[in-house]
Amino acid sequence: MKVEKSSQDLEAEVIFQGLCIHCGSCNSFCPHMDFNLETGEAYVVDNCSETIGLCYNSCPRTFFPVSEIEKSLFGSSRIDLAVGVYKDIIQVKSKNSDEILYNLIAAAFEKGIVKHMVLGEPKQKSPPLALPIVVDNANDAKQYIPKLTLESAGPLVTGIGEAYLDKKKDIGILGNPCHIRGVAKIMVSDFNTGIERTSLRIANACSSGGMAGCRYCTDFSGEFSDISHSPWGAPDGEALLIIRTDIGQKVVDAAVEMGLIDITNKNPDLSEMKKFINKKRKKNFKTLLGKDLIAAKYLKLNAEEIKELLED
Repeated sequence: MKVEKSSQDLEAEVIFQGLCIHCGSCNSFCPHMDFNLETGEAYVVDNCSETIGLCYNSCPRTFFPVSEIEKSLFGSSRIDLAVGVYKDIIQVKSKNSDEILYNLIAAAFEKGIVKHMVLGEPKQKSPPLALPIVVDNANDAKQYIPKLTLESAGPLVTGIGEAYLDKKKDIGILGNPCHIRGVAKIMVSDFNTGIERTSLRIANACSSGGMAGCRYCTDFSGEFSDISHSPWGAPDGEALLIIRTDIGQKVVDAAVEMGLIDITNKNPDLSEMKKFINKKRKKNFKTLLGKDLIAAKYLKLNAEEIKELLED
């Protein structure tokens, strides 16, 4: 999956159009891109001679063929339009509600699924900006577990590129849905990047709109992760875990076996979570389409996916 466009096209079509979500995908493996240390927004460092740009093809806002990426990552396309592809959804709790994400990471380290983890280190609140940090054990990860998705807003995917340059393997990432979409797109691309060293993708379900590009987002559950963590639709102090892959299942099973999390409901009511997700998706999808309902900017969806979003 390659498109013959360059960094200049990325700049014109995404950055100048207000679509940039500051995820760091474009500059994770490309030396011709960087990000603003005050805003997190991507920018072109120099005039690149590549006609098929890695940066353009990595960005989740240039083009994003949903079904194609799903089939490549999961081996199937979604049946549930709101949540995406998944194997199971369970309701869980921990001793403290804000420890659920940490305990998943702790289990992943303990079982050797990850040896390193990319997280966000918050630098400022307005505009929200977190810079990537790579930790090598669960104890160091604890201080960087976000309570809000805005605490992870920033070019975190760049951390995977940094870990690769440091010759690290078995790299996990905890990020917002936008970060995970970028990682997924690079993983299914035809470029040789080093992204294959990513062994775990955990998404923190998002509800925020802290950046201009947020109003074009249609993924609020982390549809391309191994595990999605969602407080939406769960009782206070608990969360829904959307398990999408065998690796995700292995991490959750380990966390339960180690007594780090408890399953409180194996068949939770998903209606509130889906109501929340669909409301957000529908609003932003109409923003993508615009008043003329002709162009959907970067996103490619099939007819069934569009039908639900356009219904009143």
